[in-house]
Amino acid sequence: MKKNLLSIIILALLVVNIAMTGFMLLSVMTTNSQTAKLVSDIAVALELEASGGAGGGFALEPSEPAGVNEIATFGFVGNQDRLTINLKPGSDGKSHMMVVEVVFSMNMGNADYATYGSSESLASMRDLVKSIVTETLADYSMEELQQKEVSQEARSKIVEKVQELFNSNFIYDVNFSSVIYQ
Repeated sequence: MKKNLLSIIILALLVVNIAMTGFMLLSVMTTNSQTAKLVSDIAVALELEASGGAGGGFALEPSEPAGVNEIATFGFVGNQDRLTINLKPGSDGKSHMMVVEVVFSMNMGNADYATYGSSESLASMRDLVKSIVTETLADYSMEELQQKEVSQEARSKIVEKVQELFNSNFIYDVNFSSVIYQ
């Protein structure tokens, strides 16, 4: 009888031990995954490569060119290529439109420029880039886009989305010209 009671106590302790081990494992794994995510976010913010890279882990290609001779442009200019964008209603409650010419600046010194910067490659992505510009600017009202800070924010969002599209930072800036609000 004593042996059976001792076996039951040992079995109960084993079950408690397994439960506590499982709880500790889950809490450690959750903390570990949160730490890994934090490290990944910091690495992205610092533009570190996951593999460390040949240059000590930092991105090898600068986004902005070293000189004016390394700048190329691409965009939607001229009467046929101007973008007409429906803006969100402003404080007056009316919908407004924006007619704009958009010019992207590209770094010819970036290694990805040889791949993506060719006229054929840009022509094939033209509609996707136009869609990004249209969708981003449509989130703003006319009054907002007339403010310098908000306009700069919209430009930054467009550049980020285009860089995500190409998975490269060879396009580093966007400018608006011939802006007409209606």
